[in-house]
Amino acid sequence: MNPVYAPYVELLRKYGRVLDLASKGVLEDPSRQLADVEAYAEVIPEGAEVLDVGSGGGLPGLPLALLRPDLRLTLCEIRSKRAAFLEIAALRMGLTWVRVYNGDVRSWNERTAFVTAQAVGSFEELYRMVSPIARYPLTMISRRGESELAHLNEAGGQVFHVKHLTAGGYLVAVRIEGAA
Repeated sequence: MNPVYAPYVELLRKYGRVLDLASKGVLEDPSRQLADVEAYAEVIPEGAEVLDVGSGGGLPGLPLALLRPDLRLTLCEIRSKRAAFLEIAALRMGLTWVRVYNGDVRSWNERTAFVTAQAVGSFEELYRMVSPIARYPLTMISRRGESELAHLNEAGGQVFHVKHLTAGGYLVAVRIEGAA
C-alpha cells in the first residue's frame, strides 16, 4: 500500500465501524481499494476540478486527494454523518484543496467536467443526476462490475478507458461531448 494513504487509513479504521463508512472487509484491509485509487488518478488530467458523487466513507475522493494534491475535489455526500466524517478527515489531513458538499448532487449549483462515483447506480443514472451541472465535455469515471460492461454506452457517451481493478471489477471512463 502506498504510504501516502496512511493518514486516511488511520481515520477510516478509527471511525469506520461507528459511522458505517465501509464494509467490514474494507475496514480490515483497505489495501485493494486504495490500490484502485491510482486507476482513477491515471484518467484525470492535472489541475482538474473533480466532483466525487456519493463519497460515503471517502473512497475514492480522500485517497485521491492525498495522491493528487494538484486536483480540486468536491466530495458530495447526502448522509450527514458521513459528510461530517469527510469534513473532519479533510481537515485533519490538511487537505485544503478538498471541500465537502452535504446534500443531493441534484441541488449542487456549480458546474463540473469531471465526475467520479464508486457506488452510484448505472452510468445512465449517474448522468441523469449530474447532467444539469455538467460542463462539456463531461468525463464520468466509475468502478463497474463485469456484468455492467455491456451497458456502458447507455448514457450516450464514448467509453475511452477500461481497466481491470485489484479489488475486482473495472474502472471505466466515459466522455460525453454535449447535452443530448
